[in-house]
Amino acid sequence: MSNRKSRCPVMVPNFAPAGQKPPTDLQEVYKSDLYDAFPEAFSGDREDQRSPSICKFLEGMYHGQKVCNLTEDDFKEILLNKCTGVPHRLVKDWINMKISVGEIYNRLYKLYGTEP
Repeated sequence: MSNRKSRCPVMVPNFAPAGQKPPTDLQEVYKSDLYDAFPEAFSGDREDQRSPSICKFLEGMYHGQKVCNLTEDDFKEILLNKCTGVPHRLVKDWINMKISVGEIYNRLYKLYGTEP
């Protein structure tokens, strides 16, 4: 039996209404300071010194969303692009399966959380 918590303690962000245009085209977000509002890429590799812990990553995603106020679909795209390796493949599959952001957070936390 795992000692990991079953639910992610990080809040799921609010999203702009579907169809609402973000302040700039998402391609421009990648090139701008807005993209920097989100955390460093999450690799899931505990040996990777550049990759934040899952909690710090999800907290950073929450705060980045507060700044950018993206739609849920645009947020999922940034979430996907901020993950590398296995987490990237998992998030891509979950997005394709139309899994909610809250459930994606919980699944990532269950897999990569180290807090008891």
